[in-house]
Amino acid sequence: MPNAIKSFTEGRLVQVTLDEYFKDKLGPAEYAYLDYNTAGQQTRITIYANRVGLAIGKRGKNIKMLSEGVRKILNENKVQLEVESVDDPEKYASVMAYRLASSLERGRHFRRTAYGAMRRIMASGALGCEIMISGKITSQRARVENFREGYVAKTGDIAQRYVGKGYATAKIKRGVLGVFVAIMSGDAILPDEVDIIAEPTHTSREITRTSDLIAEDLVEDTELIEEELGEFGELEELSEEFTDEIPEEATAALGEEQDELEDLEE
Repeated sequence: MPNAIKSFTEGRLVQVTLDEYFKDKLGPAEYAYLDYNTAGQQTRITIYANRVGLAIGKRGKNIKMLSEGVRKILNENKVQLEVESVDDPEKYASVMAYRLASSLERGRHFRRTAYGAMRRIMASGALGCEIMISGKITSQRARVENFREGYVAKTGDIAQRYVGKGYATAKIKRGVLGVFVAIMSGDAILPDEVDIIAEPTHTSREITRTSDLIAEDLVEDTELIEEELGEFGELEELSEEFTDEIPEEATAALGEEQDELEDLEE
């Protein structure tokens, strides 16, 4: 058992080290996450980034440099490195943190940039997000600006499993700004969301809502009125001799039925 714990801990340490390495080297490529697989004799690592072309580089220059760095970290020669694109970059905190830092370096206002990033994150289906910008934002005195929307878990298993965190730095004239982004995944299962499903028993009964009864009555009334109007409609084909003998009460009743039918159709 201790050997299993040791191997698991070493594997996680390697993944964290590689993740930090790729974040440092693939910032402009908007690095999202990695898939680390050691099955077989060869180690296979898949890098997921938004800009695949920048991650690979011209004629594969970047991917070769990354492969050499990974071999030194793992102390292995049989390492296969692949790069794939992500579908929704707004769902990954590291991508949004780098985008926010790039906007700050280009001189955009921090509040407008943060709210714009927050709107895109929430539009992608996230339950909540939090953005924190720290440093000398607008003056020589450092401070922290927080932006929050929705629900973001702070502690517990929910926070570890469903909250993604990203860090980035923006270099401006006044100094270095720190950017932190936390995104609560949209498929998170919260412990306070409980659905009670009761199985029917021999003592249970079906409860019909009043609105359903009213709807059924309206359907029945509509069918009866259509049958009656069909009978009255045949009077239009009769000759004038018979139509003159129709009492006024029947004609008035026909008009009322037609009005009721039009109301029901509306």
